[in-house]
Amino acid sequence: MVEAWIVGGVVGYLLGSTPTGLWIGKWRGGGDIRSSGSGRIGATNTFRALGLRWSVTVLVLDAVKGALPILIVMAVWNSPTGEVVGGLAAVVGHQFPLYAGFRGGRGAATALGAMIAIMPMGALFALGTALPILLKIRVMSLATLTGATSAAVGISLLAAYGQAPDAYIAYAVGTWLLVLVGHKDNVERIAAGTERVLSMGRAAP
Repeated sequence: MVEAWIVGGVVGYLLGSTPTGLWIGKWRGGGDIRSSGSGRIGATNTFRALGLRWSVTVLVLDAVKGALPILIVMAVWNSPTGEVVGGLAAVVGHQFPLYAGFRGGRGAATALGAMIAIMPMGALFALGTALPILLKIRVMSLATLTGATSAAVGISLLAAYGQAPDAYIAYAVGTWLLVLVGHKDNVERIAAGTERVLSMGRAAP
């Protein structure tokens, strides 16, 4: 259904472009959070700039903007491909936001929100592998990449065995590639052994 693809793509990109971390940072008097830390607008850099409470707020909002375009498509059409287009467009919008000079975040939270809407089991694959790494090693990028990889493999296998629409393989692989590209500099630092360790003791201002 072409209409579902078009609506999913347009709504997904526009919602994904909402720079929640940037706006909350300015609202809280922290200015442009891209001027410090990783230079991104996602939950991790919000944590460094504003603390845990606002980081969680950004995480939830970024996940919601990934889920909404898919839920809209689901409400009107029976189109797994339209859902996939909406989810991927939301991640692209977060990474290259129209409302923030195309300088956004890495896309992980938005991808997770879309995954929860498309296939909650995929989100369980992601969180089930990412959280132990985050708690043990405290390297957010490594946890995120591991979670994205396990979700891509898990969803692809379920689809291959008829437990999910074939189109969901495109979402799983596409999201994995987008998150990987968004973490390119992190991958280089992980390989060099210089990646940042997240301090769990960061206090909110």
